[in-house]
Amino acid sequence: MGDIFTFWVAVIFVVLNGLTMLAWAAAQGYKLKPTAFAFMVGAVGNLIAGSVTPISGQSSILTVTDRMKDINIRVAALLLAAAVMIPLGATGAISAIYTWAGPAVIRGMLAGVGMMLVMICFNMIKSDMRTGIVSLVAALIAWLMFNTSPVAGVGGFFPTPNALVWVIAISVGIAAFDFAVIRKQRINILEMAKANGFVGDMEQNENGKFWTKEFWSDFKLIKPKFGLATIYFALAFICVNIGTNFAFGSITGGMAMSRHGIGQNFDHLTIINSLADLPAVIFGGAPIEAIISATALTNWPVLAGVMVMVILGVLCFVGAVTRLVKYVPAASLAGFLFIIGLFSTFIPNMNLAMAAGSGQAGVAMLVTAISKNPFLGLAAGVGVRYIGHMFGVVA
Repeated sequence: MGDIFTFWVAVIFVVLNGLTMLAWAAAQGYKLKPTAFAFMVGAVGNLIAGSVTPISGQSSILTVTDRMKDINIRVAALLLAAAVMIPLGATGAISAIYTWAGPAVIRGMLAGVGMMLVMICFNMIKSDMRTGIVSLVAALIAWLMFNTSPVAGVGGFFPTPNALVWVIAISVGIAAFDFAVIRKQRINILEMAKANGFVGDMEQNENGKFWTKEFWSDFKLIKPKFGLATIYFALAFICVNIGTNFAFGSITGGMAMSRHGIGQNFDHLTIINSLADLPAVIFGGAPIEAIISATALTNWPVLAGVMVMVILGVLCFVGAVTRLVKYVPAASLAGFLFIIGLFSTFIPNMNLAMAAGSGQAGVAMLVTAISKNPFLGLAAGVGVRYIGHMFGVVA
């Protein structure tokens, strides 16, 4: 019974995480109902491949697409990126890149991702001070209570392998309760979209019914527009996609490995998220990528990730996302990102990285953190290693 309860706690709060990212996607003019296709393809793909990393709305890819106001160019770039990524995954090139980079660079890159997550936490606090601080304090308390991986000799009062499940549940739950119930605040996604120069499908999601023409009007093919801008943004998407799969796939896969001995195959992850994007983006839906997910710590990590994607897919299709997300501000995730970033990612990977090769690891870490692109950090770390070898210096 306890395992089933923990399973659903993880699923529900990872879904809430996904809702906040989908809100951001909607504010960029992405249509949410077609995004349901991506989630369903992802769910089937993970189930078939046994992949432990679910795919959902991802801040890194949305940060890049936010710079693209021409929806036709955006669609073309996303389709081109997916067309490149699928063969890379199918030929095993993604896993080969990961292996070729080496442990020092990979660990350095992951330490940089940890720094990224901590910076995102503080940016969230800056944008919504009260919600972010409430989330951070609640997350720290939950970590002190349930942590099983002591840092500097500090362990949990009630240690459990499900510590991160409770961290996300407690921090997001308390922060959302404070926002929606105590402060009686609400998030207006439609106003966010208008402020960005877009009016997506929010009104239709709120008011459309299955049997009306209005509901199905979102499923119109978007004509791609190809050109130099398309190639430029497609290359950016490819770099972000590879880096995100390595970074967040490693973190989520590492959770599953520590608990169940199940790792993450990066080729499978790449194929799944690229195939998932195709039926969504051609209708103006949002791309979805690998995420850090506490579902990997449940007794059924693959099934838990699949359930997250199925639920998000259904919520997108029936138009419930914009109603639910009114009560869950993005800053409610600040505490979880801080714990994942500092204690679960930065500290352990930095220790291992420095032992494996301090120069290349340090460069990979810094470039990842500064550029906010794990793939660039990986490339920089490998470059330092080869330069060091050329001059007979151990990097």
